[in-house]
Amino acid sequence: MIEHLSVSSITKYLACPRSWKYKYLEKQPERKSSALAFGSAFHESIENYVTRKSDVNILDLWSAAWGKQSEKVTLDLGDTPESMHNEGVRMFSSPKIMYELSAIKEPRSIELPVKLTVPGVPMPIIGYIDVITADGVAGDFKTSKSKWPEDKAANSLQPLFYLAALKQMGIETPMKFRHYVFIKTKEPNTQVIETEFKSSQILFLFSLIQNVWKSIDAGAFHESPDGWLCSPDYCDYWKLCRGRFS
Repeated sequence: MIEHLSVSSITKYLACPRSWKYKYLEKQPERKSSALAFGSAFHESIENYVTRKSDVNILDLWSAAWGKQSEKVTLDLGDTPESMHNEGVRMFSSPKIMYELSAIKEPRSIELPVKLTVPGVPMPIIGYIDVITADGVAGDFKTSKSKWPEDKAANSLQPLFYLAALKQMGIETPMKFRHYVFIKTKEPNTQVIETEFKSSQILFLFSLIQNVWKSIDAGAFHESPDGWLCSPDYCDYWKLCRGRFS
């Protein structure tokens, strides 16, 4: 029995309904990868820094955050707790990254919980907005191995969900969203992508969520073998599904 949906669960269903069933209905265990653990610790460090940056060293925040994540992660081949820690130190020692973080002054909110109600869907869609900056624009923190293409931000469902939820909750913000992308290249860099949306696009989001719910309610949990995620390298449920016949 599920009590709510989220953008990540909706996106997972769209990518592979069978994988969604394994995770959300059958509660099959899922591995936490190095990249996911790194991103979680990086997020936590940023959030603590931008709210308390006058009296705290971000490298201390990173060490504490990574220490917690390293205790519950299955590291990818070639990674060690020390190498991942050092990667965070390298990132947070970058003048370009620290310049961008310094610009996020006195945010209106950090890790704001939001809830969206969609007609015809008997449960809320919930999530957390990483930041709403002083100018009222909502944003999200991402880590990436490479620069994002512009359409990746524009085509993401996440901003539309956040903006729709804020509107429904009576919180006034511009119809804009910022992705703060922290890039793990040889010389760490940052990319701030601001995308403007139209209110009419929220209707597409509602229609999509309604259709996903109808499929879930009907028990439609087919495999998606042509998707790039259908691989033992990317799907934790491979051995329960396609891998059984290999």
